[in-house]
Amino acid sequence: MDQQELRERLEQRLMSHGVYVTALEADGGTLRVDYETAAPGDGVPHREVGRVLNRLLDLQADGEWEPTNVRGTVADLDGNRRGTWRADEEWLVAHDRGELSDVELSQRVLDTIEEA
Repeated sequence: MDQQELRERLEQRLMSHGVYVTALEADGGTLRVDYETAAPGDGVPHREVGRVLNRLLDLQADGEWEPTNVRGTVADLDGNRRGTWRADEEWLVAHDRGELSDVELSQRVLDTIEEA
């Protein structure tokens, strides 16, 4: 699946949750996903991190996406940066193998959040 198709697949499922993908780039083993959130408040909304990650995991389970390092950058609807998060390829592979539970994967990713 090329980057444009991956972006469209992510957007299809996320827009109804107030998550708008503004950029998606695969570069050197890292998938960078920039998105805007309609969620009120400051910082990185944890629920939306889960939604982005779960959509990628769905695509992985369907054989449409190969795990890679994922780096998320979150902004508000005015383009003001709210923070970043990451999911390492090794975590995604371990999760796929059943070596890492949903809860363990989620906690690892949430632990990486850096508020702007």
